[in-house]
Amino acid sequence: MLLVVIFFFQGPVFAEATTIGEKMVGKTIKVVVRIAVATTNIKKVKKKLVKKLELMDDEKFRMRYAKSYELLKDLPPDIKATYKVTLHMSKEQMFKNIESVDKKQIYKIISSIPDKTVTGLFKEYLREMRHVDSGNRK
Repeated sequence: MLLVVIFFFQGPVFAEATTIGEKMVGKTIKVVVRIAVATTNIKKVKKKLVKKLELMDDEKFRMRYAKSYELLKDLPPDIKATYKVTLHMSKEQMFKNIESVDKKQIYKIISSIPDKTVTGLFKEYLREMRHVDSGNRK
């Protein structure tokens, strides 16, 4: 299904039917992510994330967060306020966010990410995969 959407809504066609294409891709990916969350042991994942964060130096955290902020900046104001999402979130705030979130809140966050953002991230992922593939063929 997802591949069909990509084939039909890429290039000039995608540009003309942006809202339809973005909605279809965004909604499909969100469903897949919700299924992954539903079948995941959130406590275990949170523990791993906290461990990784503890081992990460401040510079690496700032660099990774800056990339993540490209997605986070598009969240609705109420979610940004709840999780204190700013351009310069601290590592300590990230710990608090990880500790406080549960599956219900994760579903709300997933639903609130604009389809356009999800589609953009997916397209970027596909570009990276094509780049990796072309590097392996040489």
